[in-house]
Amino acid sequence: MAAMLLRFKKEIIEAAWKVDRGIINVIANESWVELKILVAYERYWHPEGLEDLRLQIEAENEGVVIPPFSMRWMRAKRVIKEHYQWGKLSSDGASVVFKVPNKTAGHKLLLEMWVAGNKFRAHPFIPDKLDTLCGSCSARGHWEFQCRKVAAACPICSRNHFTAGHRCEVVTCAVVGRVCPHVGMKCPNCGGVHPAQDGRCRARNEAIGIARGAMIGRAIWIQQAETAHPHHEQQQRQQRALEAN
Repeated sequence: MAAMLLRFKKEIIEAAWKVDRGIINVIANESWVELKILVAYERYWHPEGLEDLRLQIEAENEGVVIPPFSMRWMRAKRVIKEHYQWGKLSSDGASVVFKVPNKTAGHKLLLEMWVAGNKFRAHPFIPDKLDTLCGSCSARGHWEFQCRKVAAACPICSRNHFTAGHRCEVVTCAVVGRVCPHVGMKCPNCGGVHPAQDGRCRARNEAIGIARGAMIGRAIWIQQAETAHPHHEQQQRQQRALEAN
């Protein structure tokens, strides 16, 4: 029976995953660690792209096992595609999140990681917090790929489009996806005359205050990651400074 389960392991995980997406393997996953890397969107955007990436990581990094279906784009694929089409995507590509079995494997990839013959830099993935801003509906507390709302909401004007689709109605204005002097701003969360990310936003500041009270648990993993990766400490300090602003 055990041999048959192992033989059809992938099929079993796939069937279970359709019922509960928290199921990623046939073993306990309490100690699994999530990492993220930047990859070329053009190379991995196709339906089998993330599976190809998973196999490449396993093949080129000894002892690393990534369970099927645990690899995903950090942002909703429709949002990444729109940013790519509008030329708003970072030159480095888009972030992919994946799981590894334990912290030892995670630290190993933080020190050195190879994909398709090239050296990559992995970073610890910190799950969404209460102050996370959704790139689809612009609400707080979740990412785009978790969003259950059908309609998008622009964080600049609250209208039904993504940030990349925000355009000025003045024909001579070439600003796209950013604030300009002509379009009235409206926060979709508090209704104020400012973008959703603005430091004056009451809803933003309330969410940050709540999230700061829940940051103790993640501090241990960040400290371990900084110890394992000598260049990671400065990046994390910069990130925490950005989150505080």
